[in-house]
Amino acid sequence: MPPSISRNRLPLNALRAFEAAARHRNLVRAAEELAVTHGAVSHQIRALEEQLGSPLFDRSQRPMGLTPAGAQLLAAVHDSFERLTRAASAIKSGEIEGEITLSCVPGLAANWLVPRLGEFLSLHSNVAVHVLTEYWRHPKIADRADLAIAYGSAEHPGKRVVRLGHAEFFPVCSPALKRRKPGLKKPHDLLGHTLLHEYTDEAWSRWFAAAGLSATGSVRGVYFDSAHLSLEAARTGYGVAMGDLATVRDDLASRRLVRPFRLSVPAAYPYYLIAPPETEQAPAARALEEWLIAEFVAQSARSILAPKARKRSSSLS
Repeated sequence: MPPSISRNRLPLNALRAFEAAARHRNLVRAAEELAVTHGAVSHQIRALEEQLGSPLFDRSQRPMGLTPAGAQLLAAVHDSFERLTRAASAIKSGEIEGEITLSCVPGLAANWLVPRLGEFLSLHSNVAVHVLTEYWRHPKIADRADLAIAYGSAEHPGKRVVRLGHAEFFPVCSPALKRRKPGLKKPHDLLGHTLLHEYTDEAWSRWFAAAGLSATGSVRGVYFDSAHLSLEAARTGYGVAMGDLATVRDDLASRRLVRPFRLSVPAAYPYYLIAPPETEQAPAARALEEWLIAEFVAQSARSILAPKARKRSSSLS
């Protein structure tokens, strides 16, 4: 088996000469494009054929044709040169291009990320984003993605972990349900309504404890496998769900959902952004990371500027 050619021994000038000659099917035109002599192009191609141990052109044809080896090499070289040209042009113009896989917990993806992602894409029209959603307890949530917005553990060996923010949960329901008799005037009234859970009743249990009420085991409940589903059920008036500002801000602003009580409880974990080391990160992924962090910072700033929405009332209502 012949030895392979290492990267540091790639004959780049010869490959340029070969690609131009193969594209034009003419050595003279290739020489004119490269601003060199016809003899220089011929010499480069002969040296490349000797290094590869295979003829690249069928010189018996007019115009000269490619051998199977030449056709194989042209496809790879042409594609590589096109990619290099696009990358250099993007850098020169300040544009960013590429494909990014972004993983996100489902509730945050549906209610926060998707409504805002169009803004990032409008800023970077040459970037394609593939969004995956995975349950936050999934142990491999960041392994298959360029970036991941996770909830839960910050232990991700070999990755950079950036803390985005710590959510606070509070009850939300449709305006119609709040008006429905007997209404929701005090936390105890929740015992007469269907509670909508994301996976478990953990968040509701902690909220009831903070409100000074006993365990909720006897209360009607429906369990969903994502916050997106529990919040959609709340929008339809089916029951009362738990939300945080990241997932229900737009619903509160449009009055699709309302907060019957001001009391909130901290989430069990913060939201994290998980990324590879900066030296291994593509420019497009870096741009998306910076945009996501800025969006979370802006959201926190809006929360501070709207103290009424954050205020905890000692009367809980």
